[in-house]
Amino acid sequence: MCVVTFIPGGRGGYRLTSSRDERVSRPRAIPPKRYAGLIYPMDPLAGGSWIGLKGNSDAGVLLNGAFTKHMRLVQYRRSRGLVFLDIMRSEEPLDEFKRTVLKDIEPFTVILVIGGRLFACRWDGVGRHVEELDAGRPHIWSSVTLYDEADRVRRETQFEGWSRGRDPGAGGVLDFHRKEAKRGEVATVSITTVEVRNGKGKVRYMDMGGEGGLKGKRSALMIRLRHWEYWPFSVVYAPVFLYWAWLSLRARSLFFFSTANPRITNSGFLMESKRQIYGLMPDGVYPKTIYCKKDAAFGGLIRRIGELGLAYPVMAKPDIGQRGLSVKLLADECQLVLYAKRSKVDFLVQEYIDYPLEIGVFYYRIPGEEKGRISGIVGKELLSVMGDGRSTVEALLRKNERYVLQLPALRQGYGRMLGSVPAEGEVLRLAPYGNHSRGAKFLDCSDRITPRLEATIDAVCRRIPEFYFGRLDIRFCSWPQLEAGEAYSIIELNGAGSEPTHIYDPGHSLVFAWREIRRHLDILFAISRANARRGHVVMGFWQGVRMLRAYSKHEKLISG
Repeated sequence: MCVVTFIPGGRGGYRLTSSRDERVSRPRAIPPKRYAGLIYPMDPLAGGSWIGLKGNSDAGVLLNGAFTKHMRLVQYRRSRGLVFLDIMRSEEPLDEFKRTVLKDIEPFTVILVIGGRLFACRWDGVGRHVEELDAGRPHIWSSVTLYDEADRVRRETQFEGWSRGRDPGAGGVLDFHRKEAKRGEVATVSITTVEVRNGKGKVRYMDMGGEGGLKGKRSALMIRLRHWEYWPFSVVYAPVFLYWAWLSLRARSLFFFSTANPRITNSGFLMESKRQIYGLMPDGVYPKTIYCKKDAAFGGLIRRIGELGLAYPVMAKPDIGQRGLSVKLLADECQLVLYAKRSKVDFLVQEYIDYPLEIGVFYYRIPGEEKGRISGIVGKELLSVMGDGRSTVEALLRKNERYVLQLPALRQGYGRMLGSVPAEGEVLRLAPYGNHSRGAKFLDCSDRITPRLEATIDAVCRRIPEFYFGRLDIRFCSWPQLEAGEAYSIIELNGAGSEPTHIYDPGHSLVFAWREIRRHLDILFAISRANARRGHVVMGFWQGVRMLRAYSKHEKLISG
């Protein structure tokens, strides 16, 4: 039990993550299971554990040692892992720590999260010590038996900088633990995370011994088969199509959605123009943007960039796009000219918004109601790797299943750079935006919905004429600033075709995804029918067919 981190979340949620260090010759642990109301991984030798989650969302984690490195005795009365389970099984874990007999038990530390409060409980071989900590900020602990004071201070400093420079609650703590993984005869053999949101908890377990198999033993096909989020759209949405047919029957139109956002082409379902949507949005809430016709003169484009004051790098993307196709971050004028030369469709050039955090906010407002609502938030971890000073970029990518799927595209885009060795701690961002099909990890951050954030988003959306349903992709500096309406930019606004992308959190099941999709379809149906009753005309059948045909043709152009 080497490194433990605590990351607070919204509404009493948190992430408690533990890296387990053991001799590599020791048998692998049994992955987490539920044992009489307690979920934990089990050490097959002693039967104990080092991390656990109770049914009431309280949790605990064990570290070896207390305050300083101790001299080990030849024999102890009982395993610390078994003592830890006794503490966690108790109805009152903190009281159990205070009263249980610890004589002849090796020194240890237990971190307890109880009823939203955070405690560090230490047994140093002589006495017990209990300290209540601030549960509203991140914490890190390192085992005193494995790391000297200099190592612990270095790690604490790195963790403080890491947690301040990004949003810890959006995930990514796994990358921090991976970077700090111990190697050698005693190595980090697993990383376990207890995650609690909205009073419900789950345990995620990563066997580090199996991670090396990504170098060749696990094919892309097997990775896709084991993770429904990578299944083909037609497979995931098969049951949804049946529900869509039912809604269409009720509305007497397959294209009932076409009245959801009356001022946006096709209500933003397909073939909508980003330029048109930006034109509806208030100035200052989206990036500076230049519209470029295909085959336009390069000189005019370069001149307009100078007039608008855009600095490189810049983003380029099709005006009518889909799934991140042909979206590029262009480093200089040469790359821009090459992009313009190759583009088969009209495109946009935008300032690159380099705020550290990116989310998708799903918003809706029923016509006639005063206030809109946020129905989900997805956090986005962009495709990036952190160097260890030894491994090539491709080797670092192969440690993550999600990135393995992106290797063909990355090889095409980066070539020999994948063979370079980044310095220890150097972070390379290989995708400049949060798109699931480009390797971004999506995490359900709906616990971040607050009345203040909802009011801020609603205030912006109500200034967009007749916008009732869709997702805002936002980059921003920090959650408090976003809630205050400061330091953010709406990268894109998507309409009726928007997915509630928080469903793609790896911790969610396919059944959960189906429920969320149905919920949002019901909202879309209600909004569309309300607007139809207000006099907005529903798209006709053949008009809808022409839209689908145009989309099919356009997708081929931007895929080339």
